[in-house]
Amino acid sequence: MPTANRGQKMRTVIIGLDAFDPTVFERLAAQGKMPILEKYTKTGGYSRFGVSNPPQSEVSWTSIATGLDPGSHGLFDFVHRDPANYGLSVSVLPTRKDIFGTRFIPPNQASTIFDQAVRQGYPATVLWWPATFPARPESPVRTLPGFGTPDIHGRLGVGSLFTVDHSLQGESFKTSIEILDNHGANRYAGALKGPRRKRGHEIHHSLARINLEIFDYKTASLTIGKVKLDLVVGQWSPIIEVNFKINHFYSLWGITRVIMTQARPEPRLYFLPLQIHPFKTPWRYASSRSFAKQVWKSAGPFLTLGWPQDTTALEEGWIGDNQFLDLCETIFRTRERILNFHISQMKDGILASVFDTLDRIQHMYWRDRPDVIEAWYLKLDRLVGSVEDRLMDRSNGETNLVIVSDHGFTTFDHKVHLNRWLIERGYLVSLKDTETGSLKEIDWPASNAYAAGLNSLYLNLKGRETQGCVSAEDRHNISLRLRDELMAWRGPDGRPVIQEVYSRADAFSGHLSELSPDFIIGYANGFRASAETGLGSWKSASIEENHDHWSGDHCVDPHIVPGVIFFNQGVSNFPAPTFREFPAIALGMEIEQRNSPPPRLSKEDQAAVEERLKGLGYL
Repeated sequence: MPTANRGQKMRTVIIGLDAFDPTVFERLAAQGKMPILEKYTKTGGYSRFGVSNPPQSEVSWTSIATGLDPGSHGLFDFVHRDPANYGLSVSVLPTRKDIFGTRFIPPNQASTIFDQAVRQGYPATVLWWPATFPARPESPVRTLPGFGTPDIHGRLGVGSLFTVDHSLQGESFKTSIEILDNHGANRYAGALKGPRRKRGHEIHHSLARINLEIFDYKTASLTIGKVKLDLVVGQWSPIIEVNFKINHFYSLWGITRVIMTQARPEPRLYFLPLQIHPFKTPWRYASSRSFAKQVWKSAGPFLTLGWPQDTTALEEGWIGDNQFLDLCETIFRTRERILNFHISQMKDGILASVFDTLDRIQHMYWRDRPDVIEAWYLKLDRLVGSVEDRLMDRSNGETNLVIVSDHGFTTFDHKVHLNRWLIERGYLVSLKDTETGSLKEIDWPASNAYAAGLNSLYLNLKGRETQGCVSAEDRHNISLRLRDELMAWRGPDGRPVIQEVYSRADAFSGHLSELSPDFIIGYANGFRASAETGLGSWKSASIEENHDHWSGDHCVDPHIVPGVIFFNQGVSNFPAPTFREFPAIALGMEIEQRNSPPPRLSKEDQAAVEERLKGLGYL
C-alpha cells in the first residue's frame, strides 16, 4: 500500500463533511463558486472517494476510521436482526442488561486511526464522529460523540410539542404531544417529561414544571424550574439546562432548546429532544467528562444529540423551513467554534471534526430547494478556507489537512416496500391477509427470505434462524432466483428498482462477515427502502411515491453516491482512493488491527427498540 509523504512529526487535521457530493461540488467548482476547494483539483489534491457498502453514515464513517469494510468492524446497517427471534436491534446503539439495568455499549471494537495515533505517542481528539457513543473510559482518545448519541430517554431523539389542542394527542406522530393547561389571564402551565423513576411499585416520568406567560402576539416569558426565558415567536432560545429530580438524593440534568411558534390565539411551544448533559450525567457521554466540561466552559454550550438537526419536527410541521434552517445554522456555528478552539490548542497529533448538517439539509431540500443546498456547499468551502488560515497561523502550513465525505447524495422519488415484494413473489408468507404487517406475523416455516434494515436482505436459513426453512442444499438455487428476480424488478416508469444485489462474499471480507446480511440491496437512482422495510414491515404496494419533505437520500448502491477526498499533500499516490486507503492517507501508515469481537444484539423488548428507532429520520 502506498503511503503519503510525511515529516517526522504527526500533525493532521481531518474535516469530515457528511454527504458532500462530488457531482454537486464539481458543478459548483466549474462555475467558480468553490474557490477554496477548487484549488485542490488543480494541484492533484482532489479525488472522488470510494465509500462503504452500504453507504450509510454510521457504516461509512466507521470504515473510514478503521480502513475496514463492515465484515471486519461489524456495523452492517442502521438495523440489525437477531436470528434467534427475528427481533430488531439498533446497530449504532446496542445495549446490555446487567444488575444495574440496561446499559449502552460501544457498537464496535475495531481499532481506528485515532487509536493508532495514540499508540505512536501522539494525542488524538475526535469531535462528532458517528458511532463513538458511549465513550470508552479506557481509551486516551478525547471524544465528543456524533451520530448514534441518544437523548436523555435513551432514544435517537424525539421532541415535545406543547399545545392547548387536546385533539392532537389522538393522532399518530413521532413527536410527543403535551398539553398546556390554561391558568387564566394569558398564563399556561405544563411539564417536560424526564427520565423514568420508580416510586413504590409504580414507574413514572420525572417532571420539570414549565410556566408560560403570553404578553402579546409575539412575546412571552417561560419559566422552567429556576430558569426564566424571554421568548419571541419564531426564534430559538439558547441552550437550557433542565434539572429532573429522580429521588430525594439524586437529580439528573438534561439540555434542550425551545421555540414558540405561536403565541395567540393559542400558544404553541416546541422543545428539541431532551439531551444528555455533557458532564452532568451518569452515562459515559464523552471521553473524558473533564474534557467535555473544558469544551463547554471554553468554547460554549453545545447540543449533544447525535442528530440535533430536528428533521422530524420539520417533517411533521411543528417548525417551518426558516426555523429549521436557523437551528442548522447555530449547530454549524457551534461546531465551527469548538473546532477553532481545538485548533488553537493543537501542537501535534490528530484532530478530527465531522460536520453533518449538509446531510440533513440535503435530505430535506434535495427535491425542491437547490438554492438552500448550494448555499451550504459554499458555506463549507468557506469553512475549509478558515481552517487553512488558522493552520497557517498556528503551524506555518506544516499541518496535513484532509477533507473527506462518507457518501454523496441522490434523489429519493420512490419508497420500496421490499417485504411486500417478497410476499407477492412467495418468498415471505404472512399469517394475515392484510394490507400492512410486520415480521411478527410471519409463517416462518413457509418463508424463504425477509428484509430488515435499509439495505439488508436475509435468507431464512435452517440452523441459523430459529425457524429457518432454507436448507444448505437449496440455498444456492434460491439465492440465484431471488437475485435474478430482484434485478428484473421495474418501477412505475420502467426504470430498474435495484442497480445491484450484492452477496455477502461480494460486499464483505473479514472475520465478522458470517454475521452480515445474506444480501446488500444496492437500490437504483430514485429508489430507497421505505421506513417500514427498515423496521421489518410493509404496506399495501411494493412501491410508493415519496411525497415527504425528506426527498433525497444515499442508502442506495454505493457507486451512485461516492464521496470526496481533498488532501493538501496530494492524492497522486492513490489513483482510486477508498476508505481502505484512508489510514495511509491520513497517517501515512496502516492500522494495527486485531480481530474485534462481534457486535452485540440487544435483548430488549421490540416495542422499546422501535421506540428507540423512532427518532431516526430514515425510519
